[in-house]
Amino acid sequence: MTANPTSGSGSKPVPWGKKYRTPLMNTAFWLFWLAFPFAYFGGVQKNGFFITLSLVLFCIACVIPLVTKK
Repeated sequence: MTANPTSGSGSKPVPWGKKYRTPLMNTAFWLFWLAFPFAYFGGVQKNGFFITLSLVLFCIACVIPLVTKK
């Protein structure tokens, strides 16, 4: 049986951005695409709340990759 060189007490801790990169990037992807219908319906119905909500979702979706960069 061989020992795994990446595990054990001598290994460096993995940063949280790298550890949770995949779920966070999936979240950013879904937030990005979820913002499109809100922007569309907000524009069609002239509803400022939907437009603001879509802008917030777009901003969050753009900030997530910046925080989880490699």
